[in-house]
Amino acid sequence: MRKVLLAFVLLVSVVDLPRAQSRSAATPPVDADRLLNHIKFLASDELKGRAAGSPELERAAEYIAQQFKDIGLRPGGDDGTWFEPFQLLAGVTVAAGNSLAISDRTRTVRFTLGSSYYPLSAVPNDSPGIPSDKEDKLPLVFAGYGLAARERNYDDYEGINVNGKAVLIFSHEPQENDASSALNGNRPMPQTTLFQKAAVAKSLGAKVLIVVGDPTHSTDQGLYHTFEEVPDLDEAGLPVLRVRRAEMQPLLDEWGLDALARQIDRDLRPRSQLIKDATVDYTEFLAHDRKIVRNVVGVLPGSDPSKAGEAIVIGAHYDHVGLGGRLSMAPERAGEIHNGADDNASGTASVIEIARAAAADRSRFPRTLIFVTFAGEERGLLGSMHYVASPPVSMGDTVAMLNLDMVGRSRGAVDVSGLESTVIKNDLMAAAQATGGIDIKQEGPGAGRSDDSSFLAARVPAVNFFTGFHADYHRPTDDWEKIDKAGTARVATLALEFAARLAQESRLR
Repeated sequence: MRKVLLAFVLLVSVVDLPRAQSRSAATPPVDADRLLNHIKFLASDELKGRAAGSPELERAAEYIAQQFKDIGLRPGGDDGTWFEPFQLLAGVTVAAGNSLAISDRTRTVRFTLGSSYYPLSAVPNDSPGIPSDKEDKLPLVFAGYGLAARERNYDDYEGINVNGKAVLIFSHEPQENDASSALNGNRPMPQTTLFQKAAVAKSLGAKVLIVVGDPTHSTDQGLYHTFEEVPDLDEAGLPVLRVRRAEMQPLLDEWGLDALARQIDRDLRPRSQLIKDATVDYTEFLAHDRKIVRNVVGVLPGSDPSKAGEAIVIGAHYDHVGLGGRLSMAPERAGEIHNGADDNASGTASVIEIARAAAADRSRFPRTLIFVTFAGEERGLLGSMHYVASPPVSMGDTVAMLNLDMVGRSRGAVDVSGLESTVIKNDLMAAAQATGGIDIKQEGPGAGRSDDSSFLAARVPAVNFFTGFHADYHRPTDDWEKIDKAGTARVATLALEFAARLAQESRLR
């Protein structure tokens, strides 16, 4: 699941009925042991975290397709296959020749990629042997913390021209630990993010933005080895380079920049300036790493010919973050396998077993069910966007979408978003009563935070199932041993029962 902030809390309770009292649940409940076996495979070390474009992600796709075939679904992908291929960017390819040097009249400091500097942003091309950027003897401007917060009467760029120049800034913001600071107290301002700092520098014509740790932090927080392990970055329209403070220190001392930072921290008066005789030479050999990935699509035709032209999509993304890096919540552990048992082997396994149970009781599903496991979710919902653009059943004839993302830590409850429709909410509550033993909550990230977003954008009602964030999210510790198998099976059974009601619901059209 993509990283999001928790929304406000709205709790909707459902009566907890024991399974013996469940009603009108003719379809067999999802088998917890079989579901867990899928998770064990998908989240095994041999699949290396199912990174976008990796051979291991392709192996997962083949596994899912085989499960769909064994269940008896029909292929719903391109040209009669199980797959919808599409291209995405899976990081960058690093060629030889990358270099960074910062000089003045007395010295030159040369930095080494992956050791003393790394790009947070770059301008990759599609030809690894050709420089994607080359800058010679750029004048260097010190721009404080790189902030433009005019509404708080603070602008590091006021009165300084950075057009066509390299800009050197400190990380963080001044007075960041002062609760009485005019810069939003001790809460970070939106302008403090490197993305915002880069946007400001680019808008003013800067050619390169160089970031060094500010002097109020005792340790350099740069993750220099991460890029070497997992070469990936943002594209903010210009190179943004994090440089190691230890290598930069002689120049910082010579130019008195730490002293200037302390003065800024004291009185919030910017002290930006052109650094006399200082220049930057930068050469970048970075190319886009373009990969083909595949959605996996299986179809269970509706049992009623008069309704089989309408479809319900049941989906989950099956990609994860591989060996970590930029997409990890523990980027310092780049190179370690992030197995993604909950995110989202749990949802993928649920889709497989929902398909199995539905195929065994097809008469309950007058409308067609389309089961999709999406690639590219962690890269920006790319798989679901591709599906919506070229579905086997048109979006106009798709009456609902159920998305399962991180459903492996239930502990008796599931967060459900997308319940704005009274019809859909009533059907979900009836499904919960039939399933028994699970509370329905609305206190998570809300609708549109996962692959359901692509369907909502296409005006298809979309409901997302989610059992909550945890300390293992996007970390190497999200392993199958922490999965609540009974709870995950209960969530999958709830989604199955919900789909059965939606498949018969006349008020959806």
